[in-house]
Amino acid sequence: MLDTMKPSAKIIAGVVCGAVVVGLAAMTVPAFAPLGAVASVAGGLTSSLAGTDDVAATPSASVAPADPNGLPAGYIDVGNGTWIPGEGFGDCTAPAYIHMGSQDGQAPTASLFGTLVDTGVREFAAGTPASTDDGRIATYTVAPGDAPAAIGDRFCIYNGLSITTLNGMPGSTAIQPGQVLVLDPAAVPGFIFDYPYDQ
Repeated sequence: MLDTMKPSAKIIAGVVCGAVVVGLAAMTVPAFAPLGAVASVAGGLTSSLAGTDDVAATPSASVAPADPNGLPAGYIDVGNGTWIPGEGFGDCTAPAYIHMGSQDGQAPTASLFGTLVDTGVREFAAGTPASTDDGRIATYTVAPGDAPAAIGDRFCIYNGLSITTLNGMPGSTAIQPGQVLVLDPAAVPGFIFDYPYDQ
């Protein structure tokens, strides 16, 4: 096919292909490089495209890791390689996070990182929470029309859609009025996590 193309078409095709390759490379850099290296790699790409010497750019303070472990500024480590924004969303001052998983072939476990805060009744989250004697929110009784995402928002749970899985239901299972959902596994004596998916 290249033999039948005009020289100008070959040049245009080459430039377009080169731009696509550079664009794809630039998109994969954040997935495989530490944040501090992204700016230097991008700086090298920019300078080589411009035909100047390959001088690595100095990362700006906005992309530099907040600590030596590579945790980005404004994020918190909730364990098991998971980072979430440290500031709360909506009316929340800090996020909570439901962690579910297993290690080394052990049975799956569930835990809550952070503290649940009831930010008040809202559309799709009008049910009733129950607390432990020391005031820790433990469970939630579903009201008609409630939805897991809204319940998560009400209690500042960053991954509120995980509430169904925490309670042994596949994510697509509808919650029912009157159903009691565990929100904090450690606050419910005798709670046993029943992972709803095949292992």
